[in-house]
Amino acid sequence: MSKYTLPFYSDFFHILLNHEIIEWRANDFIKAIFNDRQFVRPSEKQSIYRGLNILVKCNFLLTVRDENNRNIFRYSESSYLKSYRNVEKVKKVKEALIEEQKSLENVLERRKTEKVFIENIISKNPDLQSFFDKYEYVISKELSELENKNSFILNIFNDIENIH
Repeated sequence: MSKYTLPFYSDFFHILLNHEIIEWRANDFIKAIFNDRQFVRPSEKQSIYRGLNILVKCNFLLTVRDENNRNIFRYSESSYLKSYRNVEKVKKVKEALIEEQKSLENVLERRKTEKVFIENIISKNPDLQSFFDKYEYVISKELSELENKNSFILNIFNDIENIH
């Protein structure tokens, strides 16, 4: 698509990524882009038509002439668009998982530091063991849960890598 300038680029790609395009007419795209606005300027409509032609040339959309009116085209998504959509979804999943993993690792490090802190106090003052037992238990339980979540995220990453 580098040799083409797609008008309403972000609007088109929002539609392509978030809708299943099956036998849409140009008017369906116009309604989606302009949110059913009452008046759409002719120049804006022409930009949409030009954008649809570019998307067809770049194999994102397929066209079929309408049986009732040969001047009207129906647009459907191509297999290329379906695979592009899947790649984008996987990218979003990865980004979300990476963000969650960073958060988990921060909490995990904090809990490990707390556990070491308590262990140091107990090693210096063994008579305080019974007092800190409940804190150690809570921290150990939370550490275990955090490590399980982290392991689960790693499993998802592995599944994603095995799919692609």
